[in-house]
Amino acid sequence: MSFNPNIIPFDDTYILYDKTDPVSFVSAYFSLLPIGVLIFEFSWFITTRELEACIMAAGQVANEIFNNIVKDIVKQPRPFVFGDSFQQDTIRSAYGMPSAHSQFMGFFAAYTSLRYLYRWKSLTNGKRLAGCGLVTTLAMCVCFSRVYLKYHSLEQVLVGFTLGSALGSTYYIVVSIIREVGLVDWLLTWRICDYLHMKDSCNSVPLTLKEEKDEYYRRLTRLRSSKAE
Repeated sequence: MSFNPNIIPFDDTYILYDKTDPVSFVSAYFSLLPIGVLIFEFSWFITTRELEACIMAAGQVANEIFNNIVKDIVKQPRPFVFGDSFQQDTIRSAYGMPSAHSQFMGFFAAYTSLRYLYRWKSLTNGKRLAGCGLVTTLAMCVCFSRVYLKYHSLEQVLVGFTLGSALGSTYYIVVSIIREVGLVDWLLTWRICDYLHMKDSCNSVPLTLKEEKDEYYRRLTRLRSSKAE
């Protein structure tokens, strides 16, 4: 059987760790968290058809492209060599500055925290702060994992997280302006959006889990009443 020289690892999920070190093992899972965020956004859109899921995903893609551009400009190597094949001949940059994982999570933490603070007014202050704390803690865990697994230096992670946070905050402001001038409402009138039953209720009339549950029981009660008649 001949060897295919074009086969390379899928670097987004190919994480090297020390099998004798429990912290290294857990860090490998934290490094996969950005993939989990994207899966969450995709699942969120499929199940609810919320435009916000697409907006967040688009921001993350733009953030990733910007990260690759900066890496190719700075050209700072990683603190540890993982072999000649690591991220070679792929669309991902093999350089280390800034950390893509840290920038991704910085963007996610900043954007999501601003939504918690300024959009989800139906939540109590305690719940909003808890939400901000949760996404920030997850971001910090990912940043720690990249340093612990020697994929990046502390400097590369700090720059990545700071850059991602700045981009996430800026993106939130831009999206808010776009919503205020009515561009999002206009976008939802497009035929493709109508065909997919897309909506922006997460921004305009968001429902809490309790409100969704209460609505479920109201509809269930009406259904049972109609059957009893």
